[in-house]
Amino acid sequence: MVKKTVKVRGRKGTATMDLSIPAAITREFDIERGDVLSVETDTDEKDRLVLQYTRVYDGE
Repeated sequence: MVKKTVKVRGRKGTATMDLSIPAAITREFDIERGDVLSVETDTDEKDRLVLQYTRVYDGE
């Protein structure tokens, strides 16, 4: 698995943060606008945050 990096972006007027999905991943897995993903959080053995996304709705 190739590691990709993403930048966290804030939205003005809200505490919500956005993460970008790299274009190569969106193409490989056919991720499109309107798809819905659930997110689970955990920490690893080094106490690093781990985010796991699962597509729950394909917005086609």
